[in-house]
Amino acid sequence: PLPAHPALTAAAGRASAPATVVDVAGGNGELLRHVLTAHPGLHGVLLERPHAVATARRLLDAAGCGARCEYRAGDFADVPPGGDVYVLARVLHDWDDDRCREILGHCARAMPGHADLLIVERLLPADGSPSPATAWDLHMLCNVGGRERREDHYARLLADAGLHLHDRTPLPLGAHVLHARKRPTTGDR
Repeated sequence: PLPAHPALTAAAGRASAPATVVDVAGGNGELLRHVLTAHPGLHGVLLERPHAVATARRLLDAAGCGARCEYRAGDFADVPPGGDVYVLARVLHDWDDDRCREILGHCARAMPGHADLLIVERLLPADGSPSPATAWDLHMLCNVGGRERREDHYARLLADAGLHLHDRTPLPLGAHVLHARKRPTTGDR
């Protein structure tokens, strides 16, 4: 469902130069492949570790999307500037709050004022009701030191990085798309 998100649809519908989607820690490129296949007018940038970039290049080339994609080998500190939509899919739950603030800060510094940030994560329910995110929270904590979070927790992490939570869209299995943007400065209001 992510390719149908309004931020991606709006970027794809722009009449000016092709919009760019930056998939930060994009793994093997599978999510970027879905986005670029759904929106043939978009350009993609995949940022990932060198071994994963090689795999992603093969997958995106095989899908016919490779000519519209750039590949950047690096880590979170290397988030490329100038994108229109940035994607962090199932990344933040791997990390503690301090590292999440750092990752979001790298994204915020790279994002132009008009850019959108789409974060795909499971959300813990605010009322403590049963959810697949609860089991994942324990799994992440025990195995990698990360965690699942509530919406208000993500909102605070985003605010610490100079971003604000614009909205959220539910996905299957307790996941959501958190749509963030840069906080407007005094001159932008």
